[in-house]
Amino acid sequence: MKKLVKVFTLAILMIMGGQAVAQTRGYMAFGASFPMSEFADGTTFSNIALGSNYDDGGAGIGFNAGLKWYFGVGVKGLSVMLSVDGFYNGPSSDLKDYYKKTKNDMESLCDNVSVSSPKYINVPAMLGVNYTYYLNDQFGIFAEAGIGGDIRFIMDYNVKGVSKVLGLKNSYNYDYETAFSLAWQAGIGIEVSKNLVISGSIYDLGKAPVKGELSSIVEGIEAPTASFENGEAHPMMLVGRIGFKF
Repeated sequence: MKKLVKVFTLAILMIMGGQAVAQTRGYMAFGASFPMSEFADGTTFSNIALGSNYDDGGAGIGFNAGLKWYFGVGVKGLSVMLSVDGFYNGPSSDLKDYYKKTKNDMESLCDNVSVSSPKYINVPAMLGVNYTYYLNDQFGIFAEAGIGGDIRFIMDYNVKGVSKVLGLKNSYNYDYETAFSLAWQAGIGIEVSKNLVISGSIYDLGKAPVKGELSSIVEGIEAPTASFENGEAHPMMLVGRIGFKF
């Protein structure tokens, strides 16, 4: 941790010093995120971290939007990078089938059934470096890497309906806690006409346990809220993006 603080401090000093000799630039990017490894695995709610002690994530292909700023340090092609991203990943195709089956099964017993499946939202902020090599005035190739922290949100998993026999409410709801973890990224790309940026990156947003509270109502009777701590979700993904400088 002390080494990480030193790196961050050095980077900030580089940014401050570089302002006098180089121009600040930035870009906004949009793209798709493809879950990797355990984050993509899992077939039912009972064998992923959202519902059990497994570490699989059950995440599907999602989308990303991000902002990056580059601060020159007086060395041609080299910049300090500051990035803030937002990732959204819904359930995988297997999990979508599972939630659909859950709804169908409940509809045999209840009316007005609704199922709201959980989704992942990750917001990482990182500090790093970028090096761009310009082949000419209109085309450049770059590589970059960064490290920082991620804030993970998981949207509630909620199932509810009204029993056909007694007309009483039935529901259960998983309310997930926000989590924080160490994160890093690395990527390569091209810059065209000093305006259009096309890139591919790997993001590892770190492991964090899935915690929260479960509340339920059975035939109109509300059960005591129960806390839970499941496995560790590990958002890791490949990201392809198109960006525009400003």
